[in-house]
Amino acid sequence: MRPFLLRRDELPNWIKHLARESQVYFPQRAGRSGFRFKQVREGSLIQLEHYRPTIVPPGKKLFPAEEILFRYQTMGDEIPVVTPVLDASKQILAGVRPCDLKGIDLMDRVHGEGVPNPHYLSRRTHTTIIACDCLYPCDDACFCDAVGSLGWRKNADVFLTALDDEILVESFSERGRTLVQRTALPVCDAVDSFKERVDVRRSKPFGRQFSVPLSQIGPIIAGQWSSPVWENHVQRCFSCGSCNLVCPTCYCFNVRDDFELSDGSSGGRTATWDGCMLPTFSIVAGGHDFRPLALARQRHRVKRKFQYLTQRFEEGAFCVGCGRCGRQCTANIDIFDIVNDLIQKVEG
Repeated sequence: MRPFLLRRDELPNWIKHLARESQVYFPQRAGRSGFRFKQVREGSLIQLEHYRPTIVPPGKKLFPAEEILFRYQTMGDEIPVVTPVLDASKQILAGVRPCDLKGIDLMDRVHGEGVPNPHYLSRRTHTTIIACDCLYPCDDACFCDAVGSLGWRKNADVFLTALDDEILVESFSERGRTLVQRTALPVCDAVDSFKERVDVRRSKPFGRQFSVPLSQIGPIIAGQWSSPVWENHVQRCFSCGSCNLVCPTCYCFNVRDDFELSDGSSGGRTATWDGCMLPTFSIVAGGHDFRPLALARQRHRVKRKFQYLTQRFEEGAFCVGCGRCGRQCTANIDIFDIVNDLIQKVEG
């Protein structure tokens, strides 16, 4: 399908039109300067400008902080009847930026690998994504271009590129084409010209940059196991886990079994977020803790994003450069600074 053009001032009406038929989430103001993905209502403020990354990424709508995995019911001495709980409600995530789009794609791979996670995949199957391009860095914390996220388009059903008073609307899937077809939009006859003007306008360099190509970062980190950089950055770490909770590509979880106190014959299993920076994360049976030091936990986290998972999934980085962990860290620890210092140790 050929791309369409949408006037910028028509975007709110289009999004609200979709929200009348589906559950739509769009980044909206929360407090004075923050944003979060909230359900769109008739009175919602819908706009693409003045955006700051939401504290919680949109991918968490597919992997909530707490979810019931299954319920069980026993009948006397019989084997308990176990009933899985799968969320199949339809939703649209609109206004998703390229970094978060990449984060969702990476989580699709993680939850689809080996024994697939049916709870994540059920939500993902029923989720439509309307993503949008970035012409300027969100703020000084982002480094999406440095980790290959800025140009990400994969898994977007509809992609929006805004320039001045117009928005180029491209559909990349059958689901996306269905969304666009239901709205009478004029066809764009000068797509190449539009994208050329966008490229000219886009900030260069875009956000923070590493001094070496992304392909060299994994090998550099692999050779820095005992680097003093780890200690330099972890000295002020509280091990609060904020970085894990806001990261688009952190997916560790714990499970809790609950039963009804009234009769003990029924209950369920619930999954809750967990994080590798928390002091109790690495405690195993018998009370053994194989990462008791915050330094070891932080090193593991960085290696997961730039070494371990990149090798496993053949991807340049499992960090999408959104900058959320640095923004939310109570001690101002930034994964970009850690990696950059490791690079400088090798170069210097």
